[in-house]
Amino acid sequence: MMKYFFSGDRLGTRYATQIRNQKRGKMKAYSTKHSNKTSQKYEGVRSKELNNGDIAYYVRWSDKNGVRLERKVGTKNGGWNEKKASLKRIELQSKASLENQTKNQQITISSIMERYLEIQKLHLGASSYKNCKGECLVHINPFFGSYPLESITPPLITDFMLSLNDKSNKTINKLIDRLSHIIEWCIKEYNLSLRNPAKAIKKLKIDNARERFLTKDEVEELLKVTKAHPNAEVYYFFVLAFSTGARLNSVRNIKLEDIDFTQGTIKIQDFKNNSKYTAFLTPLAKQTLQDYKENIIFKTPERTIVRAMQNILNTLFNAHLESNDRKHRVVIHTTRHTFASHLAIAGTPIQIIQKLLNHRDIKMTMRYAHLLPHSGREWVERLWD
Repeated sequence: MMKYFFSGDRLGTRYATQIRNQKRGKMKAYSTKHSNKTSQKYEGVRSKELNNGDIAYYVRWSDKNGVRLERKVGTKNGGWNEKKASLKRIELQSKASLENQTKNQQITISSIMERYLEIQKLHLGASSYKNCKGECLVHINPFFGSYPLESITPPLITDFMLSLNDKSNKTINKLIDRLSHIIEWCIKEYNLSLRNPAKAIKKLKIDNARERFLTKDEVEELLKVTKAHPNAEVYYFFVLAFSTGARLNSVRNIKLEDIDFTQGTIKIQDFKNNSKYTAFLTPLAKQTLQDYKENIIFKTPERTIVRAMQNILNTLFNAHLESNDRKHRVVIHTTRHTFASHLAIAGTPIQIIQKLLNHRDIKMTMRYAHLLPHSGREWVERLWD
């Protein structure tokens, strides 16, 4: 048996151990067990013992896209140590940070807006995309368009909010949400090392007081006036709106083929939620459209019919209001709140109201819960009977 007389030499001892293990069948000839060591003093530096007893040094850092990288920078025999490796790591990280900064400076809201809207068009329904496009092109791009993303700060966003002093708190919050979505999309789309400044903005409080809805007498008055309007579509709209509670675009897209007079149902396209659901015909709606012959009910351009309907609402219900009184102003969407409010007043279970409004989240429907008669009193009174 060959003996190694390297008592003070680690290399000789290791080879002797290797021969013994080989004879025992524990390992293949000439293979060695390398040790890896992470530096306790320098971040992102590790070392590895090589076959020849030398030590290699590796550094880890993030590139301009935030991807973690590792590179061998040298060996101990080549004059390298942990400190020298750490200095090399700092050099590589600084270079990557500079590249990332340059990349961030090249991207502005204006430069990505067209692509952002193209992507949103793929995911949103027609109505939601129209709102998104308006928020972007009318408000966000004119204010933030020329700013590099890294220059958009919470104080700048606050200035934007102050410039919207003629808008409601709800509208301002929606625009901040849109800006946040744009920045978040940019960070993911272009692998940017940025924090989203819009997430640091505190939302404005919204007045959650009961929204205006029409009384039954007011509904009758409105239907009487619109029935005499020269454009029959105005009357048809309000009849169907009070029958279904659907939104403006959904009502205007109802066709005769969507109505089943036998079952008393209407197929509704919900453009906001990009879904379809079933609504029901009131006796008045059934009577009004029973003898209608053409499939297309609403042919008047949206802008024209909306102006005509809003003028009627203004004359009947808004003449005495201050111009900035949004809380009590009757608008076309008030028909939806009127529909839901009277369902609640009649004692309709909140889950049924949610279904009839096609709300995805019952929290949206809960705004009408305070109108329910007794709000559960009768259930409590007979609980222990």
